Amino acid sequence: MTGGCEPICDDMLARHLAPLVLAMTLLCDAVAARGQPPPLEDLFDLRASDPALVRQPPRQLLTPDWLAERDAALSGWLKAGIGANAWGSDFNGPVVMNDRNGQGMLNQLALVGHKPLTDETGWGTRVDLLYGTDWWTAVARGLDAFPFNEVNALGVPRWSSSRYYGLALPQFYAEAGREDLSILVGHFYTPLGYEVVPAIGNFFSSRNYTFEYGTPTTHTGILGTWVASEGVSLTAGIMNGWDNFSDGMPVVANPDYPGASSNLAFVGETLLESEDGKQEMGFAITTGNEYMPRVDDVGRPLLPTVGNLTMYTLYVVTRVSERLTLAVEHSNAWQFHADTGFANQGQLPGLAQWYGITQYSYLELHERLAAGMRVEWFRDNNGSRVFYPIRNAVTNSDPVSGGFAGNFWAITWGLHWLVGRNWTVRPELRFDWFTPDAYGSGAVPFGDITTLPGGLVTGDAYGQFYGGCDVVAQF
Repeated sequence: MTGGCEPICDDMLARHLAPLVLAMTLLCDAVAARGQPPPLEDLFDLRASDPALVRQPPRQLLTPDWLAERDAALSGWLKAGIGANAWGSDFNGPVVMNDRNGQGMLNQLALVGHKPLTDETGWGTRVDLLYGTDWWTAVARGLDAFPFNEVNALGVPRWSSSRYYGLALPQFYAEAGREDLSILVGHFYTPLGYEVVPAIGNFFSSRNYTFEYGTPTTHTGILGTWVASEGVSLTAGIMNGWDNFSDGMPVVANPDYPGASSNLAFVGETLLESEDGKQEMGFAITTGNEYMPRVDDVGRPLLPTVGNLTMYTLYVVTRVSERLTLAVEHSNAWQFHADTGFANQGQLPGLAQWYGITQYSYLELHERLAAGMRVEWFRDNNGSRVFYPIRNAVTNSDPVSGGFAGNFWAITWGLHWLVGRNWTVRPELRFDWFTPDAYGSGAVPFGDITTLPGGLVTGDAYGQFYGGCDVVAQF
């Protein structure tokens, strides 16, 4: 729970930090780079950007010559934005990024230290720090989030300066080998999905439901990567579950389930790229045991259940022409013994399932300006994934509404404007709506959230118009 001074403190913090970092990035356009450091791994960090947009690498302010000479880099970015919904509700529905209505937010202040592998055998490393209002989207239990047994909830951040601002350590790993054959050990972003956490890696300011509610963010474990041939890359490894660093399995209600005491899981990815670079496909999969918290009819904690959680994601990007790029993402997940209470007819008892399809269109209007549209359908088959407001759910605050068994739809229109080498401006309009499996029998996820007679926590609308804009500065 938070005190009444926090919104004031947050605004003061944003006003004091943002000018400082923006002033640093302004220097990037006034001075030459001090070195020629290696770029970040474009395959992940820029995965959901429009490949047709042409830009020079951003000027490097933080990398000195002595670091660049060792094939290492120190870089970062700042993302600040504002968004609002047509209802005037305090939260922008299930929208995760820029979730506070009409409130300027310092979403991401990121710092990355990176030494990549080269074509010669050696070692590499990377460390990411993420501060801002997006920090809780990248935390892991036992590291920057509390272990489950301490809070009886999943993913509650522990390095927060307030309800809205905090610090995460989403990546720190070491790797050995070379560009085409390597082993990575440590804490890293998930290979699942198309959209990514780093603000520099997405066309749109907001994220789709698949990213927000359907996929993990980080893993901790070992990954092996093999570039089998030009345009073919295979990655496989073992890790300890979704968004988990060192949190072991708690005591569960079904201890006889196979492997109930272990969260060891598999994760793998296959990436394919055409010879001309105009087509790219990524398929990722993970499978292993995960546990799910439970409560009784009045909200008192029960022992969690454990079951296998398997998910795959598939995305395809196609450069139709020099100006037009199309992309599509599909995801599907099953969690057994989830004990959701929203089982569909003919479905196995306790099975939770979620899946969806997102289509992207990017049209280049100018060398540095593109227009985009994103159309998404996401099905929360058993009401186990989407919560409103999600920030309250992950910070263990009230009120929280959930159990939205049905279909979420969203259409987003946006511009991606590259202002110089270090600045990006991204205005967008978005319309979301929800079609439940049973109208009038449960909570709805938009509008003002209230508690009805009988205890049902719910919004008061089935849809929402949203408008927002952010600025991303790289340094």
